[in-house]
Amino acid sequence: MMMIKLSDDLIFKDHAMKICSIFLALAMIFGLFGCATTSLEKKTFKSYSVGSEASATIGEAFLVDQSGSVEKVKTWVGVLNSPDGWKVEERYSQDFVRKELIYSGKSGNTIEVSYREFRGGFAAPAFFQNLKYDLAESSIIRFQRFLIEVIHADNQTIRYKILND
Repeated sequence: MMMIKLSDDLIFKDHAMKICSIFLALAMIFGLFGCATTSLEKKTFKSYSVGSEASATIGEAFLVDQSGSVEKVKTWVGVLNSPDGWKVEERYSQDFVRKELIYSGKSGNTIEVSYREFRGGFAAPAFFQNLKYDLAESSIIRFQRFLIEVIHADNQTIRYKILND
């Protein structure tokens, strides 16, 4: 009878050691290699306000319109892949579209504007356009749904007001 009791204790201890070993191995795997993701922030963006005067220099986007959202995500990748074990990245929603008008300068009475469109965080080559507007005809220009009054433009800056979006 004593022999059976001793054997049962050894089997229990052996089983407990195996469970502890498995738990420790899993903790090490997830701790070193990673598995968790945390959303830090989710936001939409609009760089302008209708009716407000603003200015931009050459090469600077003077109108940025964004639909969809960008989410900043913190992912546990493990201490083998990052000094602190975390990787922070931006994830774009599937419907994400960012449109930019960039001031390119003035020649005579004509201003030049570049249009860029980004989808999913990447520039879409098919969505790039160079535009020219003759200010002698009108100081109000239109692009897509935007109506913009050009208050002043030279080879360094543009002063403008978004009239309608």
